[in-house]
Amino acid sequence: MADTAMSLDGKRVVVIGGASGIGFAVARLARAQGAAVVIASSREANVSAAVERLQGATGRAVDVRDEASVAGFFAALGAFDHLAITAGDWGGSMFYASSRDLDLEQARALLEVRFWGVLAAVKHGCRTIAQGTARSR
Repeated sequence: MADTAMSLDGKRVVVIGGASGIGFAVARLARAQGAAVVIASSREANVSAAVERLQGATGRAVDVRDEASVAGFFAALGAFDHLAITAGDWGGSMFYASSRDLDLEQARALLEVRFWGVLAAVKHGCRTIAQGTARSR
């Protein structure tokens, strides 16, 4: 017997950072399990390419470094059931240093997407995410 409480069938899943890598894999798996998938990323061209590769998905650009962009994204999105955030801005700027040698400005910049962007998404996404385990559409 299938566990319908954990089923994604008929659910709406939003994947911020879903245009490539792990995020795209999450979107593809959710779609394969019957979810309506919304792919979001900072570059419209990447979103369009991902939506072309994942039949049935929709997408929209959102810059999680800009709270107004995040607020507008979720306001336009409407109700959804699950949110996955895999967006990252590490790029080639990963650094390793001891605490005494740490460049705090560089560290802050690296957390712009991975911490503050996620916090903005949670702040605005919690207004329309499904509460509990079931939601009528």
